Amino acid sequence: MKKFTKYLAIAGLGLSFVACDLIDPAAVTDPNSPSENAVLQNATKSDIQNLVTGLEAENRNYNTVWTLFGAFGRDLYYFGTSDPNFFDQWLQLPGNPAPDAEDNHTFFGDGSAYESPYGAVRQADFLITAVNNTDQLSDAEASGVIGFANTLKAYQLIWPWHHQGTNGIRVDLNYSDPLNPGDFLSQSDALTRIRAILDEANTSLGNAGSSFVFELTDGFENFDTPATMQEVNRAIAARFAVYAGDWGGALTALDDSFLNLNATTVAELKAGPAHVYAGGDDRTNPFYYVPDAAADRVIVGSPNWVNDAEANDDRIDDKLDLRTAPAEVSELPLVSADYQEGRYGQTDAVPFIRNEELILIYAEAKINRNTGTDLVDAVDAINTIRNIWGLPDYSGAVTQAALLDEMLNQRRYSLWGEGHRWVDMRRYDRLDDIDTSLDGGRVPTQVARPQGELDWEDYVGSN
Repeated sequence: MKKFTKYLAIAGLGLSFVACDLIDPAAVTDPNSPSENAVLQNATKSDIQNLVTGLEAENRNYNTVWTLFGAFGRDLYYFGTSDPNFFDQWLQLPGNPAPDAEDNHTFFGDGSAYESPYGAVRQADFLITAVNNTDQLSDAEASGVIGFANTLKAYQLIWPWHHQGTNGIRVDLNYSDPLNPGDFLSQSDALTRIRAILDEANTSLGNAGSSFVFELTDGFENFDTPATMQEVNRAIAARFAVYAGDWGGALTALDDSFLNLNATTVAELKAGPAHVYAGGDDRTNPFYYVPDAAADRVIVGSPNWVNDAEANDDRIDDKLDLRTAPAEVSELPLVSADYQEGRYGQTDAVPFIRNEELILIYAEAKINRNTGTDLVDAVDAINTIRNIWGLPDYSGAVTQAALLDEMLNQRRYSLWGEGHRWVDMRRYDRLDDIDTSLDGGRVPTQVARPQGELDWEDYVGSN
């Protein structure tokens, strides 16, 4: 079994140096801990392997953003009583001093939702720089590394893009000149650039031959060649296309992805690349909570999410564990949660894009395109999801409006806890439909640009 603990020497090298090291790297004194400069100049294949493994590890570190966005969308709550901000600011409870879109010091303005994705982007850029500065790889081998790096880079950039909304984000950070990060792009321009990075990665993977020069962990089992990595790349491209309202582009990308519309089992719905966790020297699955975990630190399913489900929907039991006693906290007196997070064991893998989402993207694109037999195709795709989870065929109206409601509801239950609900309701201008009656808070539209970014802009402007 291929795990992260196999490569530890320089796996996170791209993240481990302070600014002065970037300007004046220290000389190598320990062969197991080489300087950044040594890797950036004529890196060996072993160096490249370690950097790839480091990137794959960094690709896991945004996990809290799923919980944050899930709380925004009110399909889950994080009972983190160690800090009242998990309630006051995440849920924008009455009395919170400033709306999320105005509070530059907000508790969720950094960390997993913003800084961690950029950490992975930096690791990807470091890896690409190392590849471009070595003669140890063939052209095909270099293309494979660059294609993989840019695929994960684009995937990571979408999280701060969601987080910041109309504020826009930085996309091109310029690894070689860290004190001059790229300018902020508008929301639409940033998405266009992210999609272009993903397309560039797909082209690189197409020039990478039949195999990679590096190994991946078991999270990429069945997706560990340039051709199968292109399927992952196109799956991500389909997701980003729906964010852009590019329905034809989404369907085209799905054609080249690992979409399986003929799925008949839960395992086939869950198929896709995943983050892996080994425990021990590596980390454990961050979504694992012991049964009946203490109510002071646990993710719980919103009672509304449970109660709104159709009868016999197997997704409730698939995603949540029934507690012997409800989880309750004084901060949310109306929330009595019978169910807690229950999807994973301590070292279970976590898919980061999977066939179930691709089927729902297919349905969404067909509904929005709304030509010819598109609506019939969408119903077929929706029924695939419904039937596998124990529900009868869809019996509502076969109209665009009715099917949009059904599609969003299926995404609500199929993609629970994966950071989609708040994003989905915002892009369909339905944030007011999110029920906040259990907590009395507000639903964020976006998060204010972090104060650190504003301070940096002021510093640059004054020099």
